[in-house]
Amino acid sequence: MIANTFKCMKNLKLKTNQFNLLRNFGQQSQIGAIRSLAVYNKFYFSNNEQPTGVDEGSHDDFVSKKKVGGVDGNNLTDEQALEMINKWVSGNKVCLFMKGDPKEPRCGYSNFVVQTLKFYKIKDYKSVDVLKYEVIRKQVKVYSNWPTFPQLYVDGKLVGGADIVQEMHKDGSLKELFNKVGLLEQ
Repeated sequence: MIANTFKCMKNLKLKTNQFNLLRNFGQQSQIGAIRSLAVYNKFYFSNNEQPTGVDEGSHDDFVSKKKVGGVDGNNLTDEQALEMINKWVSGNKVCLFMKGDPKEPRCGYSNFVVQTLKFYKIKDYKSVDVLKYEVIRKQVKVYSNWPTFPQLYVDGKLVGGADIVQEMHKDGSLKELFNKVGLLEQ
């Protein structure tokens, strides 16, 4: 079973945001949805908990990007972040603030919105990975006065998150909105 497979992986630590999978695996007959499962190599963690470095050979996706809109992303002020957010929202017919990117969403809600945009054949949109920079993530919440992600903007206005996108899709108002702003092929 899966627990036996993990016994041989002594240098790996498994963590979830709901429970320690290995400890509870044998105790639970039915495991509910695991929101996230990450495998970390203990070598890169102090006290096996916090990251202390990045492998020199790491893929670019795992290394912090230094520039956001031509500015050092690690040193953005709140004002600079809000200015960039406003530029992205106002400069694109569709702007999606999400966890991950459209090719690799990092949460089910973000994936749902991406799949909904694909359903309507909306390909040309700005997506922003809010997990890359804390200041962007915080300031998007300030900008929108909306606490969660993803956040979908159409024609400069906040549509909402995955639940609102789903409801609008079901009742046809999302299609009407996309049509109204000229996003759907006639």
